[in-house]
Amino acid sequence: MILKLLKNKSYFLLLLASILFLVLSLTINKNEMMDINIHDTYYVITFRDGFILLCLIFLTAGLFYFVFDFFKVLLISILSLIHVYGSLIFIELFFYYLHMVNSVEDFPLFDSVDYNLRTIFSLFIFAGLQLLFVFNIILKLSSFFLKSISK
Repeated sequence: MILKLLKNKSYFLLLLASILFLVLSLTINKNEMMDINIHDTYYVITFRDGFILLCLIFLTAGLFYFVFDFFKVLLISILSLIHVYGSLIFIELFFYYLHMVNSVEDFPLFDSVDYNLRTIFSLFIFAGLQLLFVFNIILKLSSFFLKSISK
């Protein structure tokens, strides 16, 4: 039953992930930082702020899917599945590679270019998947308005 629900309404995974990130943001040390190195620039973000941002992203996407499902507006299902499962996979890969970069004991830290590149790559794919979600919504809304204009 749960697998059938997740197949038809996979956006529940996004809502569960948003709850998970909200709980993580409330339980994590407020001063713990993540460093993201892109070429010669370091971006330093607290884990709490990152988790809250991810909570908002997943909650917004999940609520959009829920509202569209409530009003029986069918988005392109393959794009929705790619968005939901891809977002969850690549955000998990992002944190895994971020952990691998920060666990390197050798000095200097930026010698671990391979994991850093994978971290950035997974973050960019995650951002691209969010753009795919927006594209899916725009595509469906444009076809809806084109049908209403042609009538």
